[in-house]
Amino acid sequence: MDVRGLIDSFKEPDRRYAIYQIIHGGIADPALADRFDRCGFGGVVGNIPYNYSFPDDEDCWKKTEDGFREYIRRGMHTWIYDEKGYPSGTGGGYVTEHNPEFIAKGLYCFDYWRVIGGPSVYRADVPGDRLWKAVLIPVEGGDPIDVTHFQNENGVLYVEVPNGRFYLFMMSIRRLFDGTHASDSYSEPRNYISMSDKKATQAFIDCTHEKYKAILGDEFGKGILATFTDEPSLIAWNIRTGVFPILPWLDSYPEEFEAKYGYPFVNACVAVVLSKGNDVVKRRCDFWEFIADSVADGFFAGIQDWCHQNGLKSSGHMLEEECLQRHIVNYGSFFRSMRRFDWPGIDQLATETRDLMFDGQIPIARFVSSFADLNGEHEVFTEFSDHSVRERGDKAGIDCYYGSVNWHLAMGVNNFTSYYSWDGITEEEQLRLNRYVSRSGALLRQGKRDSRVAVLYPEAAMWAAYTPTTKERAHDFSDAIVSVEFSFIRSSWGLLKHQVDYDYIDSSILCECEVRDGKLTWGDREYSAVVLPCCRVFEDAALEKLFELKNAGVDLFFVEEMPAFSRNTGLPFDAELVASLGKAIPKDSFCDYLDGALTRRHLSLKLEEPNKDILSHCRVTEEGHRVFYLANMGDVPVSTGFTLYGDFSKLYLADPMGGEVRELSANAIDGGCELRVDLECGRGCFFIGL
Repeated sequence: MDVRGLIDSFKEPDRRYAIYQIIHGGIADPALADRFDRCGFGGVVGNIPYNYSFPDDEDCWKKTEDGFREYIRRGMHTWIYDEKGYPSGTGGGYVTEHNPEFIAKGLYCFDYWRVIGGPSVYRADVPGDRLWKAVLIPVEGGDPIDVTHFQNENGVLYVEVPNGRFYLFMMSIRRLFDGTHASDSYSEPRNYISMSDKKATQAFIDCTHEKYKAILGDEFGKGILATFTDEPSLIAWNIRTGVFPILPWLDSYPEEFEAKYGYPFVNACVAVVLSKGNDVVKRRCDFWEFIADSVADGFFAGIQDWCHQNGLKSSGHMLEEECLQRHIVNYGSFFRSMRRFDWPGIDQLATETRDLMFDGQIPIARFVSSFADLNGEHEVFTEFSDHSVRERGDKAGIDCYYGSVNWHLAMGVNNFTSYYSWDGITEEEQLRLNRYVSRSGALLRQGKRDSRVAVLYPEAAMWAAYTPTTKERAHDFSDAIVSVEFSFIRSSWGLLKHQVDYDYIDSSILCECEVRDGKLTWGDREYSAVVLPCCRVFEDAALEKLFELKNAGVDLFFVEEMPAFSRNTGLPFDAELVASLGKAIPKDSFCDYLDGALTRRHLSLKLEEPNKDILSHCRVTEEGHRVFYLANMGDVPVSTGFTLYGDFSKLYLADPMGGEVRELSANAIDGGCELRVDLECGRGCFFIGL
């Protein structure tokens, strides 16, 4: 886009870039359509008002069709929300009610506390509902011995214990409900499907997506842009304190696992829950990788493929994106599942700046935005709201709305779907906010994010470290997993606090990347540095790639730990060889370390003095123009000098609040220019370099 077009798109942006209000059941209400139209919303996310006759109430579908078409007639766009409440996958319970074989089950794991000696015959009642495996695990080490066949016709074990000392471990298959997300959802107590089951996913598509297609298919890809999938997960963990650790289960798992990895599924289960048996590191990784692929292929791929066949974008957000441990128990791999969204998204319940900038959890907006940058779609959405404020009985002021928008924009989010109540916010204020969002969205869709640093998602280290527990949310407080989590969090926020544009990659991307001109390249992405947080367990091919990167001049920043164990074999790496790659930076020192380590090759801009309250975002267009965004997320005004890197003949300041654009004078330096900026609290502004 030429400069005139760039500026015009900012001053008079496409309404499509404004906020989309989420409404459930009110899609056919003309009063709501009038209001959202007057207030400048880009459109709505809506669904059929579910009732006892779903999915066969033709009158209800007709009203839903009329509602969607009314918004489209007004020049607004829409998304289809694909569930009654959440989590997506059951069509308001229809799928599981009519197909009980699709109800998700878990493997409840009972580790008997005593050591059993043999030779002897040992009697044991078994945990319900259906025993899958009972094994004896040698105290002195070695693989489990299957003793399931000693169960008699009454369901009791009379185990013939061989000579030696053993642990007794039993795994039973049960419906996932008590204390899980099925029973504790905000929506309603509802059985859930197994996300690994393609037949269950297809049943969900048949009663939901296909029904929308029958009435609105002519608007797919036009007035209707995407489907919205809300918080699907494996649910094989307790939200409340549990009795037994739980693993995900599908009846086909054992056969499929053994065909893929060449050894019994039970051995991997024992490794995950007890860290016992042979090849524990490898088997833990094998287990979660298997689950990850089954979920990505069984659920997310099915919906994405249907969307592609019907001209829609697949979109949605996950459950508890903020916590690495939950990535494992909910999906096996958050990364692999998220890559099956065309327009990935997040759930942001907080709206106050202090909560948005909390650096004790993953910066989920930046994390998920990486997927859109990697897949080339460049569209990322948020389900944002004033939920946290309303929960304590307060109202969010208009400053909270702008602050949340700015936080998302700086992180890379450009689609806003809203659960905001708008309580106390006038229609004129809503209109101004929508204009602000659409102007900003117009600029932050130009070109590509200028990410020069990649952060490796330490998946193998997570798989090897995490142990399912009976604590609330199955949280593992062991040093092994906590160190991985916080190394990842510290690395992420350290870069953000230094205004570094970066992407997250995983080992598969790392291995597939090419090295060109001293950079790691993936599609249109080019990285001059790779940050590796606590990657103590690492793929062999990925380690080989690191040596290639180091020799090519790509900077490697190891945080907390160096690679120590092979994910492929579970065996230790040659420590001396690994040490030749560099030294680990303590996670709590990483932010300070960056002060001296970051150079122009890593940065698009640099502040005169580091400021942890300033977030930034830089994009490069196909013509080589640069769009810089700065937002003050602190509670005091900021006045600072800064350097924009690039070759500019002209520079413009664009104010999204009023839409004004003015040319700037700047102090030209080698490789860029120097400027000053004054930012009030909660304000953001753009600089356009030509």
